[in-house]
Amino acid sequence: MDLFAQTQKYHQDGDFEQALAGYQALLAEDQDNPQLSYLLALLFFEKKRLDEAAHWFTRVVTLAPEAAPAHYNLGIIFFEQGNYPQAALAYEEAAKLCPEDADIFFNLALTRKKLGQFDKAFSCYEKVLEITPDAEDALYNIGVLCKDLHHHADGIWFFEQVIRINPDHAQALNNLGYLYHMERDVDKAITTYQKLIALDYNTIMASHMLAALTGQTTATAPEGYIRRVFDSFSEHFDESLVDKLGYTVPAQLRALLTGKASHRFPSILDMGCGTGLSGEAFQDLAEKLIGLDLSPKMLEVAGKKGLYDSLHETDICSFLRENQDLFDLVLAADVFIYVGDLREIFTLVKKRTAIGGIFLFSTELADQGFCLKPMGRYGHAESYIRDLAKESGFTVLQVTVANIRKEKEEWVTGYLYMLRA
Repeated sequence: MDLFAQTQKYHQDGDFEQALAGYQALLAEDQDNPQLSYLLALLFFEKKRLDEAAHWFTRVVTLAPEAAPAHYNLGIIFFEQGNYPQAALAYEEAAKLCPEDADIFFNLALTRKKLGQFDKAFSCYEKVLEITPDAEDALYNIGVLCKDLHHHADGIWFFEQVIRINPDHAQALNNLGYLYHMERDVDKAITTYQKLIALDYNTIMASHMLAALTGQTTATAPEGYIRRVFDSFSEHFDESLVDKLGYTVPAQLRALLTGKASHRFPSILDMGCGTGLSGEAFQDLAEKLIGLDLSPKMLEVAGKKGLYDSLHETDICSFLRENQDLFDLVLAADVFIYVGDLREIFTLVKKRTAIGGIFLFSTELADQGFCLKPMGRYGHAESYIRDLAKESGFTVLQVTVANIRKEKEEWVTGYLYMLRA
């Protein structure tokens, strides 16, 4: 058996060291052989030694620019390494050489999306569908792209095509439920959430939203649901909430202090701190600023801002039960929309608030008591909050009607409260 055949056998058998030695010996005799360079690149690629694989695939395309598989594999490597501009260039070269290869255009679409080139990503997915009209993954991903761009009607159409091909595609159903819900197509949203529960997929979210749409009121949103929602939004949370939905609740809560309690506070607790929007509004008033949240990814964003003295991944009640510190200002900006029954929280906040300390928070509206509203958030009546404040020992200093955020271009109205311990 000659050296080339023996080396290929070593490669096929998974004997990396022997295959490596063989290819190196062969290349020493024929250094400009693109086939040998390609096989050595594959050997490194299969071992996840990506830098060395990229070196040899680059050698291949230098020697043989028409080698589409080498361009394609370079695209995979650069994408894996987060070098999306180079990945796009590599996939483009592969696409020029193989214009009917759907996989190349699919990967190029993923890369374009990573680069924020959404129109180009859309065009690549369309090319995939020209080649393979019922490509389930392409239909699904173009649906996700439409959803992310808030093109809800288009997103619904593409996800429905996925369901036509695969009625049990849980991720497509999950997105469809969300989009039907956003578009107020209640019957379809209910049916979709019921199907998700039957498939045992994302049942915590589906059950919560099903309760919201069918008029059931629960005590609180499930922790797993809250964590999953905010983990998924963390990367673009500030942009989405502030720029697109007009969210200014932290600044509005800060304004309540003007002329009443705008001095510096020895210790501020930011409950449900998220990415730190309230921290930004109140940091200059804090000697010490503590944040807590259920979402680790939101806390990661908050931590990078350098606002907080400490951050805690926990729920509100657990933190307040276990922590023995007293706080001079307690914040809950847009937090109680995920909690219906606030009795325990109020009791615990009162215990952990210094005498004369301030409790600032926002709520959405309800006619009486608390209720789970159709969009999956809780509302609280002013009378309910006043009763809880009195019961737990707070004095209500101020209640203000406020615009909380936009929903389908209309303001969601709520209340801002300032209580004193």
